[in-house]
Amino acid sequence: MRLLIDARKAFDSGIGTYIRSVMPRVVERLPGVPVAAVVEAGTAARHGWLPARCTVVEVDAPPLGLHEQAALRRAIGPDDLFWATSLAHPLFTRAPLVATVHDVAQLAVAPQRAGDWLVRQAARLYFRSLRSTARLLLFNSAFTRAEFARDVGTPPASARVTPLGVDPAWFDGPAEPPADGVPRLVCIGNWRPHKNLGLLLRAFEAVAPQLPHRLQLVGKADGYRDPEPAVRACLERLGGRVEFTGFLPDEALRRQVAAADALVVPSLYEGFGLPPLEAMAAGVPVLAARAAALPEVCGDCADYFDPRAPESLQALLLAHAARTAAERAERRARGRERARQFSWDRTADATVEALQDALRAPAARPRASAAR
Repeated sequence: MRLLIDARKAFDSGIGTYIRSVMPRVVERLPGVPVAAVVEAGTAARHGWLPARCTVVEVDAPPLGLHEQAALRRAIGPDDLFWATSLAHPLFTRAPLVATVHDVAQLAVAPQRAGDWLVRQAARLYFRSLRSTARLLLFNSAFTRAEFARDVGTPPASARVTPLGVDPAWFDGPAEPPADGVPRLVCIGNWRPHKNLGLLLRAFEAVAPQLPHRLQLVGKADGYRDPEPAVRACLERLGGRVEFTGFLPDEALRRQVAAADALVVPSLYEGFGLPPLEAMAAGVPVLAARAAALPEVCGDCADYFDPRAPESLQALLLAHAARTAAERAERRARGRERARQFSWDRTADATVEALQDALRAPAARPRASAAR
């Protein structure tokens, strides 16, 4: 049986890091299994990161649509096991399927606009399909598995939790401080409502006169929703105290985070939370929302605040700024130790163990879709 892995999102931020980190390790650990990667048509030259023995199957269709369904059916051979590394997968098929579930945000986060309702209905169809047809579901956290059980239904008994890892490069030596000597608070995110950047900006504005810091927002400046008018007004008042870096490639992102005085994670919903884990590996203190999977990932090595109360974050920002050098060193050491518990090799080992069971499993008739 050939393992056909969906690598089309290899250059996205979170899912892309997962695909590029896990897939080569999985292929290395399955030397006797033929492997192919599904990529977008015309992009094969960009996928030099793929293992040499991995063949490429190009698909020319936008995601989550009828054209994609037809293209995937053509791409999947009779002896293929398809690994969906994101929500996109062939619906209503007897082809054996395994899937990684990163979160169920489309179902868990309340719709904000009219179009969100359509997205939610489409996502519900795809999630129910995974529950009904997949031989194996891989969840990146116990939180995501519980959310899936609540919003979709009890996952198959074969489901596994395979936590994400940290690239060893994040543990490299100390970073150079900012050239201008001004400490930075860094946040990685976008304007989607559950990322909660509005609360971060309001909290920072309230305490900015008492802090020497600038707030640095890392991520795409477009392609997502625009900030609300009240948030735009807050940005205008803060002026040069807020910096936008735009999207940063991996090495530049590591330098930016490693030079930060702290990483702030205000999200209301995260299926895992890779940025705080990477920041801890770099020796950067993490100020995180006590929400979703963040406490599961960060343990007692982050400082937490209520993501629905700006005053909670305000107090934490002031407390962090007042810490002594010894207190900061202690937090850096604890964070690094926590991050060492997560590695992409461990993720790959757990994934391969699960995939081997799926590859050996006899063909099974798909279950009827479970309505909720």
